[in-house]
Amino acid sequence: MKIVTKPIAGISLLFSSSIPAAAYDLPANLPARKPGLWEMRTTGTVGPNQLKDIKRYCLDAKADRALQELKILRKEQQVVFHDISCQAPKFSLAGEVLAGEMACRTNSQDDDDAAGNDFRWTTTFRSESEVVEVEHSGPNDVPLLLEIDLVEEQRWIGECPAGQTPGDGIDVGFTYNSDAWPDEAQPVNIYESLAVSDKLLKEGVEINKRLGAI
Repeated sequence: MKIVTKPIAGISLLFSSSIPAAAYDLPANLPARKPGLWEMRTTGTVGPNQLKDIKRYCLDAKADRALQELKILRKEQQVVFHDISCQAPKFSLAGEVLAGEMACRTNSQDDDDAAGNDFRWTTTFRSESEVVEVEHSGPNDVPLLLEIDLVEEQRWIGECPAGQTPGDGIDVGFTYNSDAWPDEAQPVNIYESLAVSDKLLKEGVEINKRLGAI
């Protein structure tokens, strides 16, 4: 594996104190993960394309919750530059299964009330060291957006590597329409990504407001 390295130790301490307050009303009593290094392998389809994706994160309870916030924030970010706004996500927790859904609608008054993109996902906590997340999203009367069906298998693979703190991770990359798994690694940080995604989402919302005022 080719790994591009740069100092990331301590990044989580810097950004975890500066990220915006949690924007999503996730249940407080989610099943706990085993702290340590988690590998997340995603397979599925993005439109006509077959996707493979791998990420590894050093997680504790706080970083785990931040990662779930980040995933929802990125769903909003995925559609905001199509002039679409998302309603607050809804959650239900039944035993070891968390279900989430989020309705996103176009801002144009000329569009049908159903025009937009809907997200639905389930997170099944099979044990403290194994979690499976299934996601579906699909556009309705919106060009360019694609239907997405993904399965992410998450498993605890050991202690966090030396030099990593909770929130740090490695993005191994993704491939489209290939039998091979990705093998290009870049350091990432959940808290840094959360702050960047929040900033981009706010910029998209402001752009939509300005365009709507024209």
